[in-house]
Amino acid sequence: MKGLIDIEATIARLQAEGDLLRIERQADPDLELAAVARATDMGPVALFDNVRGYPGRRVIANIFGSRARIARWCGVAPEYLPRFLADAAKTPVRPLEIGSGAACQEVVLTGAEVDLLGTIPVLKQTEEGAGAVITGGLILARDPETGEFNGSYHRMRVLGRDSTSMAIQAGRHLLEIVRKFRKMGRTRVPVTVNVGAGPATLLACSGSTQQTLTPLGYDELGLAGALQAEAVRFVAARTQPGAYALADGELVLEGCIDTEQMVSEEESGLDGLKPMMPEAGGYMGRAWRVWEFKVTAITHRKEYVYWAPLAINAETVNLMAMPAEASVYDACRRINPRLFDTCYALPGMRGCFGIVLRITRKSYRDEGAQTNLIFGALSAHSDMGWVVVVDEDIDLTNADEVLWAMITRTDVGRDIMVTPRAKVSGMLSEGDATGTAQKIAFDATAGFQSRDRYARGKFVPVELQGWLSETDRARVRAAQSDYLRSLLARGL
Repeated sequence: MKGLIDIEATIARLQAEGDLLRIERQADPDLELAAVARATDMGPVALFDNVRGYPGRRVIANIFGSRARIARWCGVAPEYLPRFLADAAKTPVRPLEIGSGAACQEVVLTGAEVDLLGTIPVLKQTEEGAGAVITGGLILARDPETGEFNGSYHRMRVLGRDSTSMAIQAGRHLLEIVRKFRKMGRTRVPVTVNVGAGPATLLACSGSTQQTLTPLGYDELGLAGALQAEAVRFVAARTQPGAYALADGELVLEGCIDTEQMVSEEESGLDGLKPMMPEAGGYMGRAWRVWEFKVTAITHRKEYVYWAPLAINAETVNLMAMPAEASVYDACRRINPRLFDTCYALPGMRGCFGIVLRITRKSYRDEGAQTNLIFGALSAHSDMGWVVVVDEDIDLTNADEVLWAMITRTDVGRDIMVTPRAKVSGMLSEGDATGTAQKIAFDATAGFQSRDRYARGKFVPVELQGWLSETDRARVRAAQSDYLRSLLARGL
């Protein structure tokens, strides 16, 4: 991600790579813009140049919608992104404070000028949703004891000209920082909400809950610096002593989390009954009573671009998945680097709720070590609920291939493990009131001594150019599934 320190540099790179959709037709942030972002999911990055009600403003979505794009920026194969992130986390680059001249403070709005919906094209995603919700707000908080930064995302529904809700789930590091402030007798926690920044920073701060790669106290801006090969710059907030903003960000909300003031995420005030917005788990999230965020200033670039990720889209799923994968990768390579190859959270695993591990047995003495890796994966990320282990001949990025391995190589009576109850994500439906549920693992590998029984037929390489016209080749390609194309690419 070298050289991509802000959104403008990212847009320029995308334009040069032919990976940008410039949408000129006017899009309404009320329902319409989100619908188009959803319809273009997993495609090129969508840049909306004409936003109804906000002349001159632009909205960007789906920056992280493609794993291939992220891997290209990192210079690695997509299936080895976990290793890239795990290595970067071990060599953080300390963030750098600047005194003035921050791009994010070219315009400063305070007092009566603060008007969230009057200034920002916040999206309402669905008709049944609670309202306009800021989904790409990177909350930057500084630990009052250590001075280290915590960066994280929390949905924020706009409630008025200068206030929003802020939903902080149990287990989040920001919640621990808030508790430290309250222990010191400070009920208002100074933070900034940064919407839009370089992709390294957006990615580094996307770890969803407790994970071993970036534990409590780890400064995510250091990881971002390692990913982009230069320090992330930050600047003091204009109106909140003790708060700091991303200097090269697009839009910043300065303010404080008021821990004495509970507000409802939707008008009825009912807890957990009304829909909020489509969430990463795939369901409509529920609205709750949460703390209020009070805005004291809006600062931004003169020509800021508003980043609006949809939680349901591949963008958020990838953002949740990659730090989780890196945590699992780091844990498993410590446990058995000889056996472990890599890991991947399939899109249907919704980011950090499940993962596939790939191993390479070299001896009969490797038998059983896959179970140790399962324990490592479940321990590396608190939300991890499903683990599948496959052999080196399996394309772990293809769900059909993984399912085939589960069907053909799992002994149902021996190779399925169900754990006692443990903590799970609040976005999953099976958890009880305490947030616990059982977890499951599948050993979908062939035993070393019986591997010959599972050998797969190899076909001789063939180029269809000598057999079919371009028109007929296109017809064949259009009819083939991703699963088949994965098999053919490996001569199977």
